[in-house]
Amino acid sequence: MRFSRHLVTLTVLSLFGALPQGRTTALAAVAPPGRTDGQLPGPTCDKEIEIDTRAAGSPFVHSWEKSFGSDRADMVLTEGYLRNADRARAATGFGYVRFHGIFDDSMGIVIPDGTGGVRYNFRKIDAVYDSLLRHHLRPYVELSFMPSLLGSNPLRRNGGLEPLTKTGENEPARPVTDFSKGTLWYRANVTPPARMAEWNALIHAFVTHLETRYGREEIRRWPFEVWNEPDQATWTGTPRMASYFALYDNTARTIKSVDPALKVGGPATGAIHWVREFTDHVARAHVPADFVSTHIYANDPPALLRLPSSPRNTGNTVCDATRHAREIVDRSARPGLPLYISEFGADWDIHNGSADRPWIAPWLAETIRDCDGLAPLMSYWTFSDDFEEQGIMENELPGAYGLLSTHGIPKPAFNAFALLHRLGTQRLKTPSNADILATRRRSGTLALALWNRDNAREKTVALRLEGVSDTTQARIVILDRDHGTATARFDAMGRPDTPTEAQARALRSAARLPSPRTAPECRAADRCVVTLPPESLALLEIPAQGSRRNVSSPDATDHSRADHS
Repeated sequence: MRFSRHLVTLTVLSLFGALPQGRTTALAAVAPPGRTDGQLPGPTCDKEIEIDTRAAGSPFVHSWEKSFGSDRADMVLTEGYLRNADRARAATGFGYVRFHGIFDDSMGIVIPDGTGGVRYNFRKIDAVYDSLLRHHLRPYVELSFMPSLLGSNPLRRNGGLEPLTKTGENEPARPVTDFSKGTLWYRANVTPPARMAEWNALIHAFVTHLETRYGREEIRRWPFEVWNEPDQATWTGTPRMASYFALYDNTARTIKSVDPALKVGGPATGAIHWVREFTDHVARAHVPADFVSTHIYANDPPALLRLPSSPRNTGNTVCDATRHAREIVDRSARPGLPLYISEFGADWDIHNGSADRPWIAPWLAETIRDCDGLAPLMSYWTFSDDFEEQGIMENELPGAYGLLSTHGIPKPAFNAFALLHRLGTQRLKTPSNADILATRRRSGTLALALWNRDNAREKTVALRLEGVSDTTQARIVILDRDHGTATARFDAMGRPDTPTEAQARALRSAARLPSPRTAPECRAADRCVVTLPPESLALLEIPAQGSRRNVSSPDATDHSRADHS
């Protein structure tokens, strides 16, 4: 089922328990300074929102930008991937990156030793992790997939030379050399190990090597996640769940045998599957687990999710599923385990190009609001279109899931993350039915995100800011169909499959997020009236009262390097 903003209506539910202070009312206008009749020339307002800016607020952790997903380990060594990693980090401050395939055959980690056994070659893995650390990123280590020399598929285990096969009844047997059996475009080997002892030996050698090369204290900050979506086509063990649990148990115990302080978790399933079974299993079997991880996309079918009815549901699939997973963990024998959403997004279908659609910006803002406090880490899939799960991308835009195209062209999703990064670290109470995130930075600057998900109608919102006496320094940025997107320029170019460097520079310029401008919307001492175009996201910044400082970016101390260890 494809995500459709036309079919899904999202209703906001407060995450603070009781309804917060403030009210939402329909009104015609807001009074300017010196007037008490409630009338202000200008647009008709759909909502009035009162916010007490003097209130203490609650902690607002930027869990959505601590980590991003990407394709596979091989891509880390490409120039475009690293350039886009730098761009995304500059805009969001993210500190971790998750990707598949650190043990793929292309990494060359397991090689025959000439005596029937194997030995390990970590040189390419070192190159991958060295590159990340040079770019101020740490790996969220997904332990996948299976080196063919260790896997249980006999064809791939024996290098394609055995077994023999016949192409016809009267034909002689010939060696099979077809390596196509696998998952994803790059034919990942997703079989269980033929002998668990060999897998354990690899894990032990791998983790020992990492601590030797990078230091024990550094590696203790890297989460180790066992496999990727074993409930899906990326695991062929049978029975599926029991065989994965066997892999998890061996992996977790082996990691802890190297260093008990290392963090390990799973099951990294799709659609919050197996969360209950995993927490029950690790408690019953006394298996180490430092976190529970799973994935969720907004267009995961309801029949796949099987979410129960709850008065706390908001209608936002990602957040309702995350809340349900959190409740499962809380009711389990391991209620203290953190919940990591190690993949999330608006759309699991790569062909829909959701990151390049205008509706993604208000959807992201709404998701961040509704998921607040549910998980300490939510890793958006993905930061870059350097992505080959389903083959080489055939176009620059809309591209794949990435915030950035392969040539570094920002999409609306990228600009939405860049805007939301500027939110503060204290969340202020707002009415439960208002499309707003009100925050305060440590400096006292107010940073308010407002959005409009309607695809046809603009929306005007009036803000009454209790505790504010001067809005003359307020600044605003609006991201919509005409601002922060390269679509019009790309269309005018004839939508080239591979832009030239000159075209790419022009597209990057066209897609650049507008600079904050003085907000004429704030024409009264404590009030602002903001008109939001269809499918738009705005960030309104109001400096601390009595301050003349630059408010166009967060305080340097607000968002230090991400660390969820």
